[in-house]
Amino acid sequence: MLITNYELKKIFIFFVPFLLTACTPDESQFKSDVPVSKPAFEERVAVTESESERDAESALAPLPDSINLDVPFFPQAPDADWGLPWQEACEEASLTLAYHYFAEEPLTKEQFKNDIFGLVDWQKEHFGDYLHSTVDQTAEMLEGYFGFTDYRILKNPTVENLKAELAAGHIIVAPFAGRMLGNPFYSGEGPYYHNMVIKGYDQKNFITNDVGTKRGLNFIYPYQTLLNALHDYHETSIQTAPEKVIILE
Repeated sequence: MLITNYELKKIFIFFVPFLLTACTPDESQFKSDVPVSKPAFEERVAVTESESERDAESALAPLPDSINLDVPFFPQAPDADWGLPWQEACEEASLTLAYHYFAEEPLTKEQFKNDIFGLVDWQKEHFGDYLHSTVDQTAEMLEGYFGFTDYRILKNPTVENLKAELAAGHIIVAPFAGRMLGNPFYSGEGPYYHNMVIKGYDQKNFITNDVGTKRGLNFIYPYQTLLNALHDYHETSIQTAPEKVIILE
């Protein structure tokens, strides 16, 4: 039995939607269903003089099974324009989202974009360029541009360290070797260097606002996936770079 070109075309058109569906990742598999919540022991974690004292006090309070702090979200390219500066704006976007969690007014898309432009200009003035910022430089931006001083840099964090910070109501801005994250919604192989906000956890995953994709709200990464990819910026060998994060309190 011969099949005409017209019949082949009809068969192809019929199967295209099924092929596309099979190749598209199921977004729901990467999204947290943990309700937005307030910190479980917000009043029990005191501000102490030393990091060791803070860690000891946090250890006395049992961590909740899950938490998901209400951090605002926009992707780093809020208008789907991935030209400059947006394609290099993950640090600026993550910092803006984290800062506005503590601000009294809601974050609009217009304000989000204005802050990214402002942070880009601030870096050009203080660093000479804005393309890649280390954790230390990102912390300088937080203080220099936003005037936010209630932060610290945590080195070599563990899963329990990060969970305790989140349970205390603290927001985490973290740097990553982006291609180690395995996010199927990144373009191509993913960014060499990436920043995002860590805002919660469940019993297996950290909950993030991943600015690298429009699907990044409440995006989950398994504990070890996120920790393995945690690296500061390094121009040629990012997987050997230090592991540190910014904690906003």
